[in-house]
This record gives sequence, C-alpha cells and structure tokens, in this order.
Amino acid sequence: MFKKALCFFLAPLLLFSAFSVKADKKEERLWQDEVIYSLMVDRFNNGDNKNDFDVNMKDPLSYQGGDFQGIIDKLDYLQEMGFTVIQLSPIFDNEEGGYHGEWIKDYYKTEEHFGTIEDFVRLVDESHKRSMKIILEFPIKDLDSKEILEVAKWWVTETNIDGLKITDIDYMPMTFWTEFASELSKLKKDFYLSGAAANLNEEMISQYLHAGFTSMLDVSLNEPLRNVFSKPDVSLAPLFDLWEQNKDTAGLKEAFLDNQNTERFTRDMVNNNTYPGSRWKMALTYLYTQPEIPSVYYASEIAVNGGKAPENTPMMNFRTDQELIEYISKLGKIRQDQIALTRGTMELLYENNGMAVFKRQYESDTVVVAINSTSADQTAVITADQLEDNKELRGLLGTDMVRSNNGEYEIFIEREAAEIYKMTEKSGYNITFILSIFLIFGVFALFMYIVWKRGQNRQPDK
Repeated sequence: MFKKALCFFLAPLLLFSAFSVKADKKEERLWQDEVIYSLMVDRFNNGDNKNDFDVNMKDPLSYQGGDFQGIIDKLDYLQEMGFTVIQLSPIFDNEEGGYHGEWIKDYYKTEEHFGTIEDFVRLVDESHKRSMKIILEFPIKDLDSKEILEVAKWWVTETNIDGLKITDIDYMPMTFWTEFASELSKLKKDFYLSGAAANLNEEMISQYLHAGFTSMLDVSLNEPLRNVFSKPDVSLAPLFDLWEQNKDTAGLKEAFLDNQNTERFTRDMVNNNTYPGSRWKMALTYLYTQPEIPSVYYASEIAVNGGKAPENTPMMNFRTDQELIEYISKLGKIRQDQIALTRGTMELLYENNGMAVFKRQYESDTVVVAINSTSADQTAVITADQLEDNKELRGLLGTDMVRSNNGEYEIFIEREAAEIYKMTEKSGYNITFILSIFLIFGVFALFMYIVWKRGQNRQPDK
C-alpha cells in the first residue's frame, strides 16, 4: 500500500521536473525540410522469397534478394531514424545481371527480382501512410526526349510517386528540362525533381534550378566533407568557404557523404587509421545541421566499409550495433523539430583546426552547432557580438547547458564529439515549479498521516 501511494504522489513531481526544449512551430512543409535515405533495392532487405531466382549471396555481382516487400518491412525502421524520403535505385526491368538497375530493357515494367508493379504501388501507399515520400532514380541515356517525358508521366500517373532523381541530365538541352518540369508539375503538385551529372559547376546548377529542378546533387561538397571528417585536426573552414560561395543555391541541393558511385566513407577512416564511430557522428552532425538537404546512403547507419563497386554495396546487415542508429535518430528528430536547421541562415562563429562553432538562424529561432573534430578537448569562447547576450544554450544531443557570463559563452566539447544547442531565455528560478514541489510533499504528508491514523483505528483493543 505504501509503495503504491509513494508512486502515485511522486509521478506528478517527475512530470513537473521533466525538462525539454520545445520543437519550433513548423510552417508548411517544403522539400528542404526533408531527410533522404537512398538505397539500392537489391542490397537492402529480402522480404519475399518467391522472387529469389538467380540469387547468389556468395557472388557480389549477382542478385542478393532485396525487393519491394523488404523495404515495406523496414519502413518503420527508417521512420524511427527520422527519414522522411526514400530514394530507390532504378527499379525498371533490367538485362540479366543488372542488380543495380542501370541496364534497363523495359521502362514500363518493374524488375522481376524486386516484385510486381502492384508490390511497388503498395510500397508507395505504405510510405504515404507514414507521411514518407518515394523518389525513383531515373537513368535516361537510352531514351530520346519524347520517351523521357512519356516514361516519367506514366510512373507518376500509375504509381503516385513523389519525385524523380534523374541522372546524366546533361544529355538533354536546358530547353527540354524546362518543358519536362512544367509538364510534371501539372500532374502532381510539389513534385520533386532532382538532377545529377558529372562536372557541373555552380553556374550550370543554377541554370538547372531555374529550369524547374527542385534540387541538384551537390558533388562539389562531397570531397571537402570527407577530407574534413575522415581524420582529426583538419580545419572545417573549407566547408564554410563553399557555403559562402554557393549560399544562393545551398537550400536547393542535396549533400551526401557516399553513394553507389564512391568508396564508402568508412574506407577513408580505415585508411587514415581513425575510429569510424566517432568520425561518422561528427560528419553526420554537420550533414544534418548545414543548409542542404541531407541524403544518407543505406548502411551508413552501420558504418559499412567498402571500396569500389560492388564492394561498396553489400547486403544490408540489420543485426549490428545500435549506437550509430540511435545517434542518427536523434539527429533526425532535432532537424525536424528546429526550423532554423532547414530554413535558416548559417554563420561561422569560431574555427580552430577542426574545432568549429556555427549558428543557424531563422527569424527569432537560433540554433548553435559545436563540432570538435580534433584530437583534444576544446573550449570555444563566443562573444555577445556573435550571439545575443543574456541567453542560454541548451544541449539537444546531450544535457549540456551554457549560459552567457560577462557577455561570453564558453562552449566546452570533448575531443571527437559534437553538440547542438537551442538558444533560449535564461531559465532562472521557476517559482511555479518550486511551489508545486512543496504542495505535492504537503499533500503527501497529509495522505500518509491519514493512512497511519486509519491503521491505528483498525487495531483491535488489547
């Protein structure tokens, strides 16, 4: 009886004492608010054994069994990590051995190893039930302009997909893409059109965006990102230099660390004799807090290692350490909750050979990001002319709190670690909370007295 009473009265106290930073009130959702999980269908998850013909798990150049049902089975897994968009490798019917989806023989059929068109529509529907979106990679080298438009329209109409990632877009003139984007926007409001091609400079990217592309893959950011975070004590300044040069289009591009066309990011760390776990966390912290749309390639959440294809696209292993997965889940929630991370400006406040502090700001909302990519613990002092004085920084990844002191914020970060802070008013003394504690304990004392008194009255006379 006593234990039940104690739990009953302590529960409100715990509720009163719970402390969290509230999420910002979100505006109408834009594509720059999304977080993309890109995957190779054949290498993600096998959910239907009926289409496992010609599967050879011992041969990395053969089909491994991934299919549409396998993705459906893992939608909750992806949603819990905070991903809002799933980008699929090409799913069209392929020539023999085309596990990667690039050897297309029929654009109006799905690859039989992955499932039927009905299976794919079910994947789209199940994703939409979870407020997640589906994007298809769309290779166009073997098609003329009329065929490209007809194929795209067919897939939008028949399957209700949310976007297309078109590769080798430089095979077609800009005038075509203007018409293409216009036609697809008539079929579905807010349709996502992403483009990629080798050797695109910033001027060309701007032209494609002006033609109607929603976003472009930012290849130019990839190498600097990997160079900075694959080993300690490397300045983050090049990343912010790129931001300053290209900030007019930053929110309209996708940032990534690796994909099917690169060696895996973990390979860089292995070559540099550094620990992948902490390096991945810092790199992902930057990826999720910079202005571009984060795009994470499958198996990054398990820090998979791999060189050139097909070594870089192994079958996904879901029976692995959960630490990095949990970290990505935290980052995903923070990015969704803090509008400054998806809509805000970016300003570098401090950088010293790998220790960086920068600010993201949207109207009155301010988020401060501190990344210590060095081999030693670091302290950065941020002054009142950089951050508004008389405020406090509340940690969102951890529990750290930094208050302004004499017009300065001293931010301490352990080596190879990071923190994301929300700037808020100084909390001071919460009078309501303090009074509630006294009230709860007062009522509790009265309750225990009544219980004791009743117990005394029930005792038999001696």
